Formats: sequence, C-alpha cells, structure tokens
Amino acid sequence: MGNTVPENLYQMLLAEIEPPLIEEILKRTGGNQSRAASMLGITRNTLRTKMQRYSINARSSKITRVRRK
Repeated sequence: MGNTVPENLYQMLLAEIEPPLIEEILKRTGGNQSRAASMLGITRNTLRTKMQRYSINARSSKITRVRRK
C-alpha cells in the first residue's frame, strides 16, 4: 500500500470483515436468517444477497463458507 490509499479501500475492508461477522451472527442465531438480519440491522433479503456474494451457506446448525483462492 505504501503512502497512497487504494481507491477501493472500503470494499477491501468490507470483504475482509463482513463474511466472518455474518458467519458468527448466523452461528449465534442457529442459522435463523431473519434474526441474524435483525441483529445486523439489515433486511433478510440483503443478508441473503451478502451470503450469496461471500458463498456462505446456512444450514440449521452448520455455517460454511467456500474459501476462494
């Protein structure tokens, strides 16, 4: 990075922080997407969109994310 701030810094930070946050909230809610969305302050549809973007699967008790290389 050096002394210059990349133009997409916000997106880079979001991509690092959002997936583990979503996964943790889903774990705490037992995979309940409506409760998770409420805790995150977003709509359920927005949560589902973010889950798709980050390849997060919420099955009742197991939360998984496909790791990209």
